[in-house]
Amino acid sequence: MDGQDYVLTIKGSPHAEKIRRSLTTLFDTRESSQPGDRDFGLSWQCLDEPPEVAESMMAMEIIRKVERYEPEAEVEDITYEYTDGKMVPHILITGKEGQMK
Repeated sequence: MDGQDYVLTIKGSPHAEKIRRSLTTLFDTRESSQPGDRDFGLSWQCLDEPPEVAESMMAMEIIRKVERYEPEAEVEDITYEYTDGKMVPHILITGKEGQMK
């Protein structure tokens, strides 16, 4: 995915720009493409599935990766929009209290 394939909203954190940079890098990287950490990035396997399955798989992937790679953030909600047959996740992130560095 790239920044045009999802909408990222961050609220409740004084470190929103740091979190945005971190998550943008995570979401824009394809899983297995980083030699030092093959789990970094998002898997694109869900894109070949029917919409309801793809939504569920993508949500689980986003939640799991945010928990692992950005401890200052938490996924509050993910909704989906379809534009020209393309699934566009709208990801709402909140800052975690006590996790700020």
